[in-house]
Amino acid sequence: RVILPPVTIPDPTPEGIAALKQRIGHLDGQKVIGFAARFAYEKGAGYLINALPHILAEIPNVRVLFAGPYGKEVIGETIWDELQPLIQQYAPYLTFLGTLNPAQMADFFALCDVVTVASINNTESFGLVQVEAFMCGTPVVATNLPGVRQPVTMTGMGEIVPVADAEGLAKGVIKVLKDPARYIKPRAEIMRMFELARTVEAYEQLFEEKRRR
Repeated sequence: RVILPPVTIPDPTPEGIAALKQRIGHLDGQKVIGFAARFAYEKGAGYLINALPHILAEIPNVRVLFAGPYGKEVIGETIWDELQPLIQQYAPYLTFLGTLNPAQMADFFALCDVVTVASINNTESFGLVQVEAFMCGTPVVATNLPGVRQPVTMTGMGEIVPVADAEGLAKGVIKVLKDPARYIKPRAEIMRMFELARTVEAYEQLFEEKRRR
């Protein structure tokens, strides 16, 4: 029996979004692409940066925001040093915010026009950050891994793209950025699907059934 994981996130606030914009600097009407994960190989950060030339060919005014640990802050295998030439090449389009607290993450998701989940490892599971993005009104482009694709598949609030494919990832991002209204679902609909009370109730029912046997 499938029971959705509990997902909670604070509501984004105008003040918080304004503070985040001030920290980032002028966005000048740029389309904002988000990445919310540690800067690690299995999270596909390199594929997102390699997708940039394809995205820029169609949408030249973009900014990519990375929320999460990077460099020496990353626990486990990091590709920070390996990707430095690429990071420097596209530095004007990249902003690294480091680790954000829950309230800041809500503002981050709300600020983004699209969030990418570019994971490449089959061990990656249900993407909680996708649901958090949905709750803040932001669609997602996610790779076609069994767990990772589930939130977008369930809601229709985004695109599924091939794994480890920078050009494929770019095509998904471009598609969402060019027609965002197609992917936005009412917040109430998303909240009903993933509300905490629904998850708790499902577990209680399951435990009660097992207790009675």
